[in-house]
Amino acid sequence: MRRCAHTGEVALRTRRAPGKALTLLAALGACAAWVAAPAQAGAAAPAVPAVKSSLRCSVSPRDPLLGHVLHWVIRARDLPELPMLRAQGLGSGWLLQGQQSERMAGAGSSSQTLRLELYPLAAGELALPRLRVGSRSCAARTLRIAPAAPGQAPRYLATRIDTGRPTVGQAVRVRLDAASDGGLVWQAPEARCDSGLLRPLGSVSTRIDSGGRVIEVQRWTWSFTPLRAGGTTIRFGLLRATRFGSLRVYSVPSLPVRVRALPAYWPAGAPVGSATLRVEPAPRRLSIGDTGVLRASLQGVQVGRQALSRLLDRTQATAGLRLYPARVSRQSVSTPDAAPRWRIELPFRVLRAGRLAYPQLRLAYYDPGFGAPRLASAGWGRLRADDPRPLRVVLACAGVGLLVLLLALSRLALPAVLAALRRRRLRRLAERGDVERMLLLWRRALARGEPHAATLGAWWAAVLRASRTPHDPELDALLAAAQQRLYGRPPVTGDDAPG
Repeated sequence: MRRCAHTGEVALRTRRAPGKALTLLAALGACAAWVAAPAQAGAAAPAVPAVKSSLRCSVSPRDPLLGHVLHWVIRARDLPELPMLRAQGLGSGWLLQGQQSERMAGAGSSSQTLRLELYPLAAGELALPRLRVGSRSCAARTLRIAPAAPGQAPRYLATRIDTGRPTVGQAVRVRLDAASDGGLVWQAPEARCDSGLLRPLGSVSTRIDSGGRVIEVQRWTWSFTPLRAGGTTIRFGLLRATRFGSLRVYSVPSLPVRVRALPAYWPAGAPVGSATLRVEPAPRRLSIGDTGVLRASLQGVQVGRQALSRLLDRTQATAGLRLYPARVSRQSVSTPDAAPRWRIELPFRVLRAGRLAYPQLRLAYYDPGFGAPRLASAGWGRLRADDPRPLRVVLACAGVGLLVLLLALSRLALPAVLAALRRRRLRRLAERGDVERMLLLWRRALARGEPHAATLGAWWAAVLRASRTPHDPELDALLAAAQQRLYGRPPVTGDDAPG
């Protein structure tokens, strides 16, 4: 360094001695190379160590419970992208409810986080699979799933079928009970079977006796109708419930069922079960031509709408009644049965009078409990049909006679009524002494060309005859006053008086 400084001094001095420029420049270059060489060697010596990649897997909570959520968190550093996991890779003991992936990258490093929401579907030991990303891996991990929290009994879950061994075509009840401690809001599960028909009947909260203790359960019910004989299985979907926004998931065990075959002689689609027929009261008195409807209900047997309609069309019509095609509809009830409840309507028309019998309703069905076909029957009794035609003829004749009588009376009474009205008007003229009105009426009759209006006296005599007015001095005085005004001389009494 001293030499470099000395050389610098020499260089400064050379600015005063231009003759030695080349020599001094060479010296300065050598000095700069001597100073830079140790600095470069020192910078390369302490190399920065490279960041190591890592993969860490953790679960929470430490003591997982059946049906409760388990969080599996995977964190990777400076590794390839974490793959999204599939439910198949976790095994049948886990439900993958959801997963979230986060990635952050900086100068020369990156980090990733994968969060999975898992629900254990079985108690006991469950394994999380081995996970490998790049050159790092998380070993497989075995977790012990507790059936319930310490001090609590495991959640009660049970399935059952009302009839231990149903027959093909027989509708039976299938039930699923789940213990319902407070605050749980349940979602209706699904039920399915490859060789049978399942129809939901609803749910209800009830209490049952389980091992000597009474517990509250939520009960779901289905109607199950097997379609094939032999062994079959009813499978249920996952049972979900929420408590204050927290999801619970439980696996429901399958229900194996053994199904008996129908006898070979019993046709497919015919009723199976234990039928009950009930009829509603029918009309007891009708007339010829009247129509009505016979109503009944059927329950306890599994049968389709079309098959039941074909069976009802075979109902025999009785004498005097005409039956029309039956109408069948499904009844809605507050507590549905395993088998549908049907409402039956038979329209009819009365054809003749007398004591008539309603038809008898008969339905053949196969009773699995009895092991043989049986017959359900019900009837509406009898009715009395009247023939209103003779009475109608009598009433018609009486009506015609009354009309003729009224016409005759009106023909006789009308002239008398008109005459009375005329007499009343004439008396009013006489009482008022209204000569002007009398003369006006006569002139109108004269203008109309009435034959008896040629003279005032003749017209007045005709008016008195038409009104059937007896001799009245007041009317005579009114005529005299009118003649006096008309002719200017004393009147001449009699029909021949001059006009």
